[in-house]
Amino acid sequence: MSSNLRLNEAQYIRLRSVNQIKLARLDEIEYEYTDAEQRRQKAAELEAQYEAECSRILTPSQLSVFRAEQNLQPDQPTKNDAHEGGLG
Repeated sequence: MSSNLRLNEAQYIRLRSVNQIKLARLDEIEYEYTDAEQRRQKAAELEAQYEAECSRILTPSQLSVFRAEQNLQPDQPTKNDAHEGGLG
């Protein structure tokens, strides 16, 4: 991602920190909320905060590349088979 966005060192450090916080909060949401709708709502709030923080760090051109990359990636990996990748 950093090579596509052409981040400078300060941007890289700040964005790395924001990503780590986002991942930690996603884990907290998964742990705290048992209702799927609450999880979805809290994750959407977190995503909005993440986007706002990224817009403070990145230049407008970097932000457009970042958003284009995010639109190409699925939100959640799909779990097709519980035994997928297992032995036997």
